[in-house]
Amino acid sequence: MHAYSFAGDRLRAFGLIAFLAVIFAITANTVSDKVGLGPPWLVSAPTVAAVFGILYGVVDKWAWRWPLLRVTGVINTPVVSGHYEGRLRSSYQNTELPITIDIEQTWTRLIVRLKVLSPQSSDSISLAAALRDVGQHRAQLTYVYRNTVRPGFAEPDMNDHDGTAELTIDAVDHTATGRYYNYRGRQGTLELTQS
Repeated sequence: MHAYSFAGDRLRAFGLIAFLAVIFAITANTVSDKVGLGPPWLVSAPTVAAVFGILYGVVDKWAWRWPLLRVTGVINTPVVSGHYEGRLRSSYQNTELPITIDIEQTWTRLIVRLKVLSPQSSDSISLAAALRDVGQHRAQLTYVYRNTVRPGFAEPDMNDHDGTAELTIDAVDHTATGRYYNYRGRQGTLELTQS
């Protein structure tokens, strides 16, 4: 997975993580002082860093999806992960191909994998991405991808190439629609449903 930019505010969540890490360190410092575990600075400084790292890991993997953090506005990153099935329509000979897209996502990282199903001519994987909330339970995901062809299955003139795709993902309808273009001068549309 790679990092992705989000056109939203992550500062509130980082602030909350830092605040909780400091509160935990103060508590640990007080307890170690009462028990006599050693000088307070020996416990407090490493504790802040360790707790921040642990809390960040929990938020990045799981907590960013929790409704409480979303309702309170601490986290507002759209959830776009999932398995999508649909069709790619290409400007190349007006081709229409069945595809799947799998999006894996954490709070700060994601990866997009596209597979052409029939013929199984190529796969794409994202290299960089940007995500933004466009309102009405929709998010826009723009990503740069690397397409790798399968020799013997792909058209003879098709080679590995890079491109860009833009998807609008509707969380209510469970659909993803968009467009793509590549550096071979071809373009097309994508229409998918989340399964």
